[in-house]
Amino acid sequence: MSAILSSPEFLIAWRRESCGNRPVSLVTGTFDLFQPGNLFALRKAIALGFPVVVVVEPDDVAAAHCRPGHPQNRLETRVEMVSHLRGVAAVTSVAPELAGGFFGGLGEFIHVTAETQRAVAPYGRIAADRAARVESIESLTGCFTEDVLHAVEQHKTPITLPAGWDRAPVPEPPATKGAGARVTVNGCFDILHVGHLRFLEEARAMGDSLTVLINSDASVARYKGVTRPVFPESFRTAALKALGSVDEVVVFQGDNPLAELKGLRPAIHVKGGSYEPERVRQERELVGSWGGKLVCTPMVDGFSTTNFINKAMESRVPCK
Repeated sequence: MSAILSSPEFLIAWRRESCGNRPVSLVTGTFDLFQPGNLFALRKAIALGFPVVVVVEPDDVAAAHCRPGHPQNRLETRVEMVSHLRGVAAVTSVAPELAGGFFGGLGEFIHVTAETQRAVAPYGRIAADRAARVESIESLTGCFTEDVLHAVEQHKTPITLPAGWDRAPVPEPPATKGAGARVTVNGCFDILHVGHLRFLEEARAMGDSLTVLINSDASVARYKGVTRPVFPESFRTAALKALGSVDEVVVFQGDNPLAELKGLRPAIHVKGGSYEPERVRQERELVGSWGGKLVCTPMVDGFSTTNFINKAMESRVPCK
């Protein structure tokens, strides 16, 4: 993780020492899941060319304007999730009673926000009042967390992405030196959670680059059912590319990634979770045919896309 996880006091000191008189770009939000709305805001903030600081709302602040039972992820988990994003210089959270002083002491900053979100998110309003400038961005209809949860409840998934959702450029991963050892993983990677993020970071540490092979929308539907994926492959690709651990994303159309593995010839292919030998036999034999190896690594207990969806279905009262 390249971002700084810090206390508000340390972040202010870091900002003064590292950024000098330069402004910073500020994004605030719940970040209970990575969705087109918050990633769009982050990409717009990164495009300004200043260090990007993210302030994640505390549990009680987020709960006050979200449906019952949300946010699902505790503050520590949501802060950790943001820390995996490429282009984020620092991420923190601040107690409600200290928010005004924090934003006031942050120095010159540009607040990047959508008007509709600022209207319902209290930290957005506080930050806007103290910002040197507010960079208003268009709201992406149907793309914020409440919209995504509603689409899941109505079985209208994958969600429809509006034109321009990917208008802001994605920060490119740094070029790797030489060919190096390529690592691959595969999966749906629908609603990214902290288990995914830790797994991808662990896989990336095994080599010099990480290529993520993701199931196409049709492949996910065959595997998971007609209501999946929640996010279409274009967004799943963009969300993975936003992570500091990921160097490349390849979509595969079949029910397994054997053809893609044969073309990429990774040194290491990593499987997340507990796999029976027969389930990974073809992949193990294929990767081994050119001297590579297959590694199985445990996933983080308690985190899964299915769990997130099931909990979302338990709370159907819309946000205030």
